[in-house]
Amino acid sequence: MLGWIRKGLNTGIVTTRYPARPETLPPNFRGKPKLEPSRCAVGAGCDACARVCLSNALRVEGDDDGHGARRVALDYARCIMCGLCVAACPTGALAMSAEYELAARRSEDLRIVVTAEK
Repeated sequence: MLGWIRKGLNTGIVTTRYPARPETLPPNFRGKPKLEPSRCAVGAGCDACARVCLSNALRVEGDDDGHGARRVALDYARCIMCGLCVAACPTGALAMSAEYELAARRSEDLRIVVTAEK
């Protein structure tokens, strides 16, 4: 028992000073994806991002018959920040950001819905 206490005291501080002093992010860090509605082509029938999404965090919702508005729903609670959606997006509407703080009180707060123009 004393050995564990002695080892703990000799280790020193192992935690960071976050959030008072944010850590520097490594190169190519992938935070949460950002969706630019004005560049999204879901209204024209594009669903490339939703097809490659491993965790089903990106979904295309709405009518497929062309009469209703199509929407892209991005659920950060399901997103694994893999970046496949960014690589698949033909219009560059998706980009990985450096934001990694995703704390929320309700799961609905982690879901964004973008209605694209036709």
